[in-house]
Amino acid sequence: MIAVVRQSFARLWHSVSFRLTLNYGLLAILTTLILLLFIYFQMMGALRTQQYQQINSATQRLTLMFEQDGRKGLVEAINLTLSDLVDSDREAYLLLDETGRKLAGNLDASFSPSNDMGIFEANMMLAGKPEQGYFRALLLPDGSTLVVGQDTSEIEGVSSLIVQGILTAIVLALLLVLLGTYIFRRELEYRVSRIRGTALKISAGQLSHRIPPSEAEDEFTHLSRDINAMLDQIELLMKGVRHVSDTIAHNLRTPLTRIVGRLRMAQHPDAQRREVLEANRYAIEEIDRLNTLFGKLLQIAEMEAGVRRRAFRVCRLDVIVADVVDMYGALAEDAHVELILHDCGPVSVYGDADLLASACANLLDNAIKYARTSVVIEVVARSGGHACVVLKDDGAGIAPHERERLGEYFYRLSSEKEGHGLGLTSVRAIVALHDGRLALSDAYPLREARGLSACLCLPSAPVQAPHDT
Repeated sequence: MIAVVRQSFARLWHSVSFRLTLNYGLLAILTTLILLLFIYFQMMGALRTQQYQQINSATQRLTLMFEQDGRKGLVEAINLTLSDLVDSDREAYLLLDETGRKLAGNLDASFSPSNDMGIFEANMMLAGKPEQGYFRALLLPDGSTLVVGQDTSEIEGVSSLIVQGILTAIVLALLLVLLGTYIFRRELEYRVSRIRGTALKISAGQLSHRIPPSEAEDEFTHLSRDINAMLDQIELLMKGVRHVSDTIAHNLRTPLTRIVGRLRMAQHPDAQRREVLEANRYAIEEIDRLNTLFGKLLQIAEMEAGVRRRAFRVCRLDVIVADVVDMYGALAEDAHVELILHDCGPVSVYGDADLLASACANLLDNAIKYARTSVVIEVVARSGGHACVVLKDDGAGIAPHERERLGEYFYRLSSEKEGHGLGLTSVRAIVALHDGRLALSDAYPLREARGLSACLCLPSAPVQAPHDT
């Protein structure tokens, strides 16, 4: 039985909620106890002061009676005071003549304190019973001694009641603290167990599991929401990593298989020199494509890790866009697409000019591929401290459900177009690196050919001279 109790207490003590609640409860009890003790001593002091005042008042009254009526009047006043039955069981009087003989009072004649010693505490025989009280002794002009006092039974009674109340309050407080500690621990354990249960399922591979929602708007509810949002992001990233891994494996396996096949054919004894050179050329081209693919993946990884932030500086976005448009002029002419650049004045941003040029080039390249007759490019400074590059083409447009997937690794609208499906992925990584956003929408919603509008928004910076780019 003792071992079971010890194990239960050890299990409770190892609980953080139990220790915290118990410690705070004991601290509250200690604080209350200190306050109660302060009140107790203040009350006892007030009662003693009141008793001192009553003794001094009675002494002054009897001294006045002695001055008016002499010793005889003083004896009568003492006897009258003791016979009025008002606090007579607590009041103590004694009048002794100059020889020490008792003349009046309810104190034993053997009680003979020193004169003029102020109020003091002493033991006495009051009505034949031993009592403790406070006294004042006064030597009168005729040589007699007057002793006035009160026993401390009332103060002791009040003190006893207060002490009993304090002890009772402490015991009840301890019981309430233990009960509250147990209830708080159960509640905390219940709330934490839901988070722990979810964590165990997640660690077991059930990435879709989430913490059950709660109607209470407390700290645990907010924590659960934050954890669920984190788990959503982790699941999304894990799916992305799995998709990227599968796609990379597929993109590697197919060209590597073709390369190996061509090289094996070239190794055949009957292979001609032309076939060997063709196989060699094909292998070099495929390896160059794979090298380009890995270069883009590495660049995207560096941007997502924030490594390229070290090269940030203030640069002119309008100049960057103008250079990109000029560079793609020949390609647009070959595709019979007109590039229309709206000059809206100088616009500066803080970032990497090369990366921003690469992002604009990717967007413009896609716009030229899908445009019918024209692509409109505009660089504007908008309210709220944003600089935006807007590219609108007049192509067929993209369905909303497909626009949501643009930017995923290796996602392509059409497999007939050349590329690896990393262009918009790179753009989104560059935009995220610059704390911006990329919005895709219909360029001309009311037309049959709705086109696509790509709006790249970045935090603006003070305008600098063109050479800063």
